[in-house]
Amino acid sequence: MTQTQNYWYIDVKEDGGSEFTVGPIGMGNIALFSPDGHRALPEGFTTTYSAAGAQIHTAGAVFSPPDLVDLVQAAFDEALESGLTDWPYLVSVKALDTAAVQVNSPAGSAAYLAAETFNSSDAVVLQYTIISEFSGMGAPPFELLFTSGPNGLDANSTYDGDSSYSPNTKRWPVAEASVINKSSPIVVSTPYCTQVSMMLDYPPVPPDVVFIPYVGVNNKIMVLFSSNAGIRLAHPVILKNSDASFIADDYYAQKGITVTAAQVLTPDTGELTRPKLEYRNDGSIRKYELFRVDKMPTSYDDFHDRNLTAQPIDVEIAPNKFSTSPAFVDTIQPNKKYWYCARSVDLHNNISNPTYIFEIEMVDNKGQMYMRHKVVNFEPQVLNYKKMGRKILAIEPRNVQRYYNAANPPGDVALNQIPTSNILGTSEVNNVSSIWNKKFKVRITSKKTGRKIDLNLTFKNTGVVIP
Repeated sequence: MTQTQNYWYIDVKEDGGSEFTVGPIGMGNIALFSPDGHRALPEGFTTTYSAAGAQIHTAGAVFSPPDLVDLVQAAFDEALESGLTDWPYLVSVKALDTAAVQVNSPAGSAAYLAAETFNSSDAVVLQYTIISEFSGMGAPPFELLFTSGPNGLDANSTYDGDSSYSPNTKRWPVAEASVINKSSPIVVSTPYCTQVSMMLDYPPVPPDVVFIPYVGVNNKIMVLFSSNAGIRLAHPVILKNSDASFIADDYYAQKGITVTAAQVLTPDTGELTRPKLEYRNDGSIRKYELFRVDKMPTSYDDFHDRNLTAQPIDVEIAPNKFSTSPAFVDTIQPNKKYWYCARSVDLHNNISNPTYIFEIEMVDNKGQMYMRHKVVNFEPQVLNYKKMGRKILAIEPRNVQRYYNAANPPGDVALNQIPTSNILGTSEVNNVSSIWNKKFKVRITSKKTGRKIDLNLTFKNTGVVIP
């Protein structure tokens, strides 16, 4: 390094006598290392000197190992470009196992550092390596002239705290490094939860159905089908037992509810308590099913397994090409009423709910033929809240209201604690209101005297199962 500037150099001797100097590395005008001007420090260092105690104190700049490698590598690259050497050099750094590293003073120099084994957990050993990029391919061997080069050590250098110092003795370069550990958080995407789901097309909406009579024909009627559009929320209606598996899959795909086909068919999960599903035509409609009864229906249950054809109705207009608006001709008796409903089947065999119920009659009044057509509305269900009985009266919740809801587990409950009530009777499958901790009034009327007794009831979940 120079005597007046903050420059660092590396002196290199290649085999054959060729010598060159790499540098300067770093720069800056700072206070000199010693009062007599024999040494400067790297950029960023500051020095204080105490003449009385002959002590020199330093505070240096901060260089990370990769930054220092970049500075030295840039100096070697500049030496190559300027023609000081014909061979490129590579500079690297790596950490070593401190338990297997010994640092010794070089031969012929004062032992500023005695042989020391770095086996402390606080020690950090970094090995800087300079190699010829084409070593073994014609590149000459080389050595670094730390002490004997043009920019070698100064014989008058002084080291703070060196008890073995004697004047005019060259010293092996020594640096004191401070290691600062800083947190380096790494954001990693990790699974938060795992959920098993089912992806299904939505079931289609009910079709549009048109009934057309034939001129002069009293025993045939044409039924035209076409697909509908829109989005509807409705309770699923079961017209065949095979529908239960489709509906169970739709519950899981849309609501995340696990229910078996057998549970779908049980009375506790009937139409009045079954949750609504979403219906929309997100796939092509391929087929239609037509149901017919010859007695006035009171509910859709009367159409159960009363489909007119064994297979759904479709029309193939070309190989693997089906009409979306097929027609079906039904044979009937004149002057007799029939009730129809229909439903859609899409490309993936998803089924829709049935249409409205249509009442159809072909009237033949002595050759005068016409069709009567109307939509049938079910009579509203009248709930009977009266119950006859004698002597003994038992009042308890229904099974569906005692259904355990796994979505609301009770958690850790002590033996002397009453479990929470929201774990019973709130199943989404059954869609029933909870009766727990609610007040009910039951009136008992004597058939003989007409006297009345009111009972105020509250149902509580005690956790005790009564057989």
